[in-house]
Amino acid sequence: MKIGLLIDRGRVASWQADALRAIAEPSRFFIYDCSNSRSHRTRLAHAVYYGLNLLAVRNPLTRRVPVPAELQIDRRTSFEAEPSGAWEQLPSALLDQISEDSPEIIIKFGMGLLRVPPKLACPILSYHHGDPRQYRGRPAGFYEIMNGATEIGQVVQILSNQLDAGAVVAFAETKAHRHSWRQSLMEAYRVSPLLLSQAIRNARIGRTLAMNPKGRNYRLPSNVTALHFIARSIAAWLRRLAYGAFVEKRWKAAGAALPDDWRIENLHSLVDASTWRTMPIPECYRFLADPFFGPGDAILAEGMRPSGLGEIVSFNGVECSALPIAGGHCSYPSTLEFEGRQLLLPETSDWSGPMLFEFTPNGLEHRCALDVSGRPRLLDPTLFEHRGRWFLFGNRADEGDKVLRLWFADSPFGAFCEHPDSPICLSPAGGRMAGSILNHAGRRYRPGQDLRGSYGDGLLLFEIVELSPGAYRESQCLDLRFGHRGGPHTLNIRANNVLFDYYDERLSAVAGLRRLRQSRAR
Repeated sequence: MKIGLLIDRGRVASWQADALRAIAEPSRFFIYDCSNSRSHRTRLAHAVYYGLNLLAVRNPLTRRVPVPAELQIDRRTSFEAEPSGAWEQLPSALLDQISEDSPEIIIKFGMGLLRVPPKLACPILSYHHGDPRQYRGRPAGFYEIMNGATEIGQVVQILSNQLDAGAVVAFAETKAHRHSWRQSLMEAYRVSPLLLSQAIRNARIGRTLAMNPKGRNYRLPSNVTALHFIARSIAAWLRRLAYGAFVEKRWKAAGAALPDDWRIENLHSLVDASTWRTMPIPECYRFLADPFFGPGDAILAEGMRPSGLGEIVSFNGVECSALPIAGGHCSYPSTLEFEGRQLLLPETSDWSGPMLFEFTPNGLEHRCALDVSGRPRLLDPTLFEHRGRWFLFGNRADEGDKVLRLWFADSPFGAFCEHPDSPICLSPAGGRMAGSILNHAGRRYRPGQDLRGSYGDGLLLFEIVELSPGAYRESQCLDLRFGHRGGPHTLNIRANNVLFDYYDERLSAVAGLRRLRQSRAR
């Protein structure tokens, strides 16, 4: 594939370089290097913002670097942009060169506001860090945090002559951290490279996302606005510090019964705590979370030791025992059945890649490491069989818990290849698994954690519309949270029995010390 690349003075941002590396093979590149792109004028009315810019916007991921050496570059062409009011346009000589090079796509990683040439034969793809349905213009992430939004959108769009209003070909969301604009932006820029290959694929086949880019067109903040932003950020940081030092969550696992003829909307009835059967917490554990159905009548859960390390606990009636998994912290004991065998796939990302265990008459026995391409450590790995194929959902630990990937294989013991539509969710809203895939009434549902607010404070249910080795599509259908309690962040259903977890918050003078000890232990 031939790709054109618009850049400034031979350099790109570090996150843009990462995006280019992801599409380096087998593409051929034509570099169009602008030598005179205008920089933004510094005005005294925005002086406070420019100070914030030095602390937040300028970070390791926005540092200017050379174009990656891994790219196969067929030609480099330097040019000077022509002014067009507040915008810029490409000179006719460059347009002739582009016509001769005939790229299928042009990626805009340089220049300012660019007029789209009417005779250009290929689309120009451009990033915008903001959900254009609500936030157009700049600066990225600033007004989302200022307005109390929980996420920051980012899109790749086909450039148009209307500001941030082009057809969207890829979309993601990252969390808006109210206490830190810098952290919010760095999280956004870490996810941005994952959008480019999907954007190119969609642009080539003419597929666009149904997003109406009619959001407000924001400008640089005034000094007064920037000072208000600083005050709010400091207040949010102090609240976060106080919460971490003196408040802790006490997780509990529970069960409830649903009507025999229950439907998905019946899950809202779980808000009624009078129907809950809360599991007793053994004295050796501080809390229980992540309940799953085990073999027979057993229930599995994560039990948190006072040391800060979790282990998998099996409850069978009134008896409970820790499963013999040696190595380190374990959680999320997802279960599956394969050819009559009862298997366990826990999360072991702190110390190992995903591993399969089998329940046998002699107890739990290790079988093998899951054969996943790249051998990643996975958060909340979940296996699901559909039409003879096994699909693996999970987050790579190095990417965090808001980038949900998908792999498939012929069996749980086979070699897993990454799905062409992976990552399948790039968002704090459902981007981390929250239990097993649910088969109900001929439909399939994926539970995902809602991480837009406080951790563990609710989950979302997505109906899987299409699932095959070549395509994946899902649609959100339910938002479930307990208004009087925190949670749930795990949900599993067998027949008309449901397992879930929830938490209560309590003040504790040693909450901060416990968090430090847990972090050190893991």
